[in-house]
Amino acid sequence: MAKERSGPSDMVNISAQIPAEIAEILGKVSRAEERSKSYYVRKGLELFLMARLEDLEDYEDAAKAYKEFLASGEKTVSFSELKKELNL
Repeated sequence: MAKERSGPSDMVNISAQIPAEIAEILGKVSRAEERSKSYYVRKGLELFLMARLEDLEDYEDAAKAYKEFLASGEKTVSFSELKKELNL
């Protein structure tokens, strides 16, 4: 369960179980870089979630475009038909 922490940064505490291998790597990197483990967990989660969000937005855009295409009644042309039409 997440617990909110008051303060200017509006951070939320979370708890997660991770494999021992990843915990070991996290510890090595955080010691070598002299940064907290929380920093790397936060950054990793941010990068992962931003990529997923971008994928979701791309999917939504594609689904909308496809729906608009279907509603337009336009005819599709296969690649092989196009090649034939262009004598390729």
